[in-house]
Amino acid sequence: MDVDNETSEKLASITSISNQRERITAYLSLLSAILSPSPTTSSDLITFGRHFTTSTSMATVVGRRVLGAYVTALCAGTTLPRTGTAALSLDEEGSSDVEKWDAIGKEAFNGTKGEEVRRDVVEGVLGQGGISGWCDEQITVLRHLHSHLLQLEEDWLGAAKALMQIPLEGTSRLISDEEKLAVYMKIVRLLLECGEWGQAQTYFSRASLLIHTTTDKETNLSFKLSQARLFDFSARFNEAAQRYHEVSFESAIDEEDRMQMLKAAVTTSILAPAGPQRSRILATLNRDDRVHTALHPSLSTMLRKMLLEYIVRPEEVKEFEEGLEEHQKAKVEGGGTVLERAVREHNVGACGKVYDNVSFEALGAILELDAEAAETTARRMIEQGRLRAWIDQPLHLLYFESRTTHDTDADAQGTAGGLGVVKEEKEIEPVSWTERWDDRIRATSIKVETIAETIQQRGLIPTVPVS
Repeated sequence: MDVDNETSEKLASITSISNQRERITAYLSLLSAILSPSPTTSSDLITFGRHFTTSTSMATVVGRRVLGAYVTALCAGTTLPRTGTAALSLDEEGSSDVEKWDAIGKEAFNGTKGEEVRRDVVEGVLGQGGISGWCDEQITVLRHLHSHLLQLEEDWLGAAKALMQIPLEGTSRLISDEEKLAVYMKIVRLLLECGEWGQAQTYFSRASLLIHTTTDKETNLSFKLSQARLFDFSARFNEAAQRYHEVSFESAIDEEDRMQMLKAAVTTSILAPAGPQRSRILATLNRDDRVHTALHPSLSTMLRKMLLEYIVRPEEVKEFEEGLEEHQKAKVEGGGTVLERAVREHNVGACGKVYDNVSFEALGAILELDAEAAETTARRMIEQGRLRAWIDQPLHLLYFESRTTHDTDADAQGTAGGLGVVKEEKEIEPVSWTERWDDRIRATSIKVETIAETIQQRGLIPTVPVS
């Protein structure tokens, strides 16, 4: 007769005991016998655990007491934090035996194969289905233990999936919003660790509905950091930079980790689409002394170039790209990586600081694109309100509409020969090209009329008598 069948027979014989106290004692004696000496295989412990978790006729008092001791022994000797939904509530007698079963469990899983047997037992109990509803609390602790063991092996996705199996809604057990939030945030962190940001976003959305229920600093900090990373993964780099920079000031984080957050803030601000929002973030980061003293010089140099709208050279782009994470090197629509698009758009704006107008062929040479692609890039920026410029398509020219310096001569100010017709600066709105063309024709006609009236008033053109 094999040991597994022997254990099953012993469990069956104990079930026939009518007195509950005697039955509890018999179950606990059998559990102690299986754990001492250290088990070399998991089969007996799996059989014992499944006897309770799959039973639909188990007396609740007996089941909770014995399964509580079983779970306590399995968790013994691990670094699993026994808080929140990972904490096991025991009756008065069970609580008095916690130290005893903790000691037995430590001894049982202390051998060379101890951790392997522990994991096999947990997976064997949880992995075969058919679990009864009366033991939700004990099963929840086992799922936390399973996730913890997988994390030690750096199986982040497996650890997250173990926590996903925990029933937080519609169970007989009352779970507080704060405990639900803690589980959701653990899942989010694990999914982000393995790059599954799509699933992470789902659980983060659930957590965001509960974040107001907690005052725990660690949970709030974890929420902010997860939000920053999700923005980063989803290429919302402006928002990511703001969140990373906020987190970099948190004194609860180690200095080294704060510098990592600051580095991430600078990196994502550089990857953000060119425009007013990014300029504000760049200016904020540039005022942070830590950027220039604690980070690599190449990062602060790139930051200043982006802020001051200097043209960025290919060799500088290559050096910066070496420090990017894999998802930040993703290809984007229109060709190139996220960084290449960000630098191209930045260089288009930087050209406006140097030139009044530029041909698309020359702009393409600066951006390392053909003329058509350069025009597409500029047109997209204008449509999105991120570039003050207009396009002369017949001449294939891009005209920039704003300057950083205000010259005093008439030509630079956009006046017509000192006649007082001043060029008006208007915000560029994302309207259709036809409407914009009509507006320009209308504005030009008004200027021509104004110039003609001024000439007549000043008598600059002598009147020729008609003969």
